[in-house]
Amino acid sequence: MSGILIIRLKGLGDIVHLIPILRMIRESRSSQAIGLLCQKPFGQIIPPELNIRIFELPAHAGLLETARLLKEIRRAGFAQLYDLYSNPRTAVISLLSGIKERYGFDYRIRRWAYTKTFKPANPNRHLMYLFGEFFSHFGIEGELKHPSLTMPETTRNKAIQAISQNARLPRPLLGINPHTTYPSKAWPEEYYVELIKLWFEHTKKPVLVTWGPGERQAAERIVKKAGKDKAFTHETVRIDEFAAMLAHLDLFLTADTGPMNIAWAVNTPTIALFGPTTREAVAPRGERHLSLFNESIPCLQCHLEECSHKSCMYNMKPEWVFAKISKKYPLKKHGNTDE
Repeated sequence: MSGILIIRLKGLGDIVHLIPILRMIRESRSSQAIGLLCQKPFGQIIPPELNIRIFELPAHAGLLETARLLKEIRRAGFAQLYDLYSNPRTAVISLLSGIKERYGFDYRIRRWAYTKTFKPANPNRHLMYLFGEFFSHFGIEGELKHPSLTMPETTRNKAIQAISQNARLPRPLLGINPHTTYPSKAWPEEYYVELIKLWFEHTKKPVLVTWGPGERQAAERIVKKAGKDKAFTHETVRIDEFAAMLAHLDLFLTADTGPMNIAWAVNTPTIALFGPTTREAVAPRGERHLSLFNESIPCLQCHLEECSHKSCMYNMKPEWVFAKISKKYPLKKHGNTDE
């Protein structure tokens, strides 16, 4: 038995932050088999040149699908398992994997699923460095670099076609992602509509409204409310094509989401709106990016998925956000972003 299996089921942003780790391990173990178990279809974001064997499990996989996955993992014959998720589901998968050396986080009863565990001093560290600290604890170290996602030309071309349908892209091109995984961290839909109008008033250029699985109808609704001269959306794309699409933007506005992390990874200047979630762990790092939040809210970073007042997100008005954008990224009317 040889090679290692890494587990991080979700979410999409977490997988982006894992890419520097995979690159670090591949550089130090060039000939070793490396596997990654993640939620389907997040494996699409892993760069092919890293030669990572992807195992994907659907979000709501049943016992039969999980059993098939375990059989596949056992056949692969990995010598070591590193569970970067360590929730009840992955702890059970780890125990039943047939892998003798199992490493995970020191979480309550789940710690017994692993032969060795790790307890971080600061669990809210930026994910890339938290993952690095995890592996360092178990003797795997190296330099952690920016994810720097790059896509092959065919993927980039498909992304452009999905946006423009062979028409010329407007510049400057602002993209917005109005979707979130749970309600409390969502910026109101009407705020996105108002910001689109502010952008168009200033630049006379339309805004790209992005979407993922199950979100197209909401994106088209925003386009309709803003006006089809002021906003447009795209065709269906894979995750890797979505990443290539974000790379074509001049700016990207989103709440705390997977697309936020992808935009950071492809070096697109990103405006991230934060409320109930911990900024330190996931906020885009670097001078190109802007994290916005309302410091006056006492319950900021509460981690509640449902909230009766949503003050942290609702108090960030579109005019205030647009003023912050204009100050950070001076825009010339009818011109490109001055970076």
